[in-house]
Amino acid sequence: MGTELRVTLPGPEGSADARRSFAVLEQVLTLLGELEDRALNKPSGRADDRTTWGISELYLGSLVTTLAPNEPKRGATSTVLDGVLAHAVRGFEATEEQEGLPEGWDVRAARTAADLARMLGLMKAAGMKVELLQDKQVKRTVTVTRRSAENLNATLKVRRESIGSAIGTLDTVTLHGKREAALWEERTSTRVVVHFGADDLETVRAALGQRVEISGRLIRDFGDRLLAVRMRSIEVLPNAADAPVTGLIGMSPDMIGDRSPEEHLEELRGAS
Repeated sequence: MGTELRVTLPGPEGSADARRSFAVLEQVLTLLGELEDRALNKPSGRADDRTTWGISELYLGSLVTTLAPNEPKRGATSTVLDGVLAHAVRGFEATEEQEGLPEGWDVRAARTAADLARMLGLMKAAGMKVELLQDKQVKRTVTVTRRSAENLNATLKVRRESIGSAIGTLDTVTLHGKREAALWEERTSTRVVVHFGADDLETVRAALGQRVEISGRLIRDFGDRLLAVRMRSIEVLPNAADAPVTGLIGMSPDMIGDRSPEEHLEELRGAS
């Protein structure tokens, strides 16, 4: 029988609103998939690339659904999936009590859990009961309410600032009520908002469409994702493909002999 997760939407309203019930269960399955991604240290996968969860029990009146792993995917073992279920229950225990990111969760899982909890009430009678089962015996239980959504939303709104720089391609300028540009960051291929002063307008315009390094105050979210830069300076850089190689880290001297890194690379290019 192994480890299972039992989800209960209590009271006659539990299964009376079919659309809400299915939406809640869909969010539960999405959360389990994202916790699986986190446990396996893999990027976000498609739903069909994650473990399939089967329904081992289903009761109506109060909607009671018991979920168990059916078809593990991407190297997920029973031990990993047991941990996924445990992190789901322990995580909701934490989000019901306080702000913060629970152990075993990442920002994507927190957003999904917040969306799920927003469909619930503040009172436990209107919440969702989640139980961790081992061989059909309850090992842990928590009632999830809208309080989890409030705590997770407060966590996700946290912003961190630091001094640094970001490299990418500068694209579009907005001047309607504010001075902003869009930077497509090179490392993550995500859009970052650049705030700049009136004195920098012509410099920013001249750099549009070019690869640049923007220095200033970096603003990141709770998951360390770069959201914006308050620009202090901007430097146009050569395109990555055209940038000269000025050094190689970790090159073995026995491999290149007396040649410089640039000479060794030129020799490799000539042989290709």
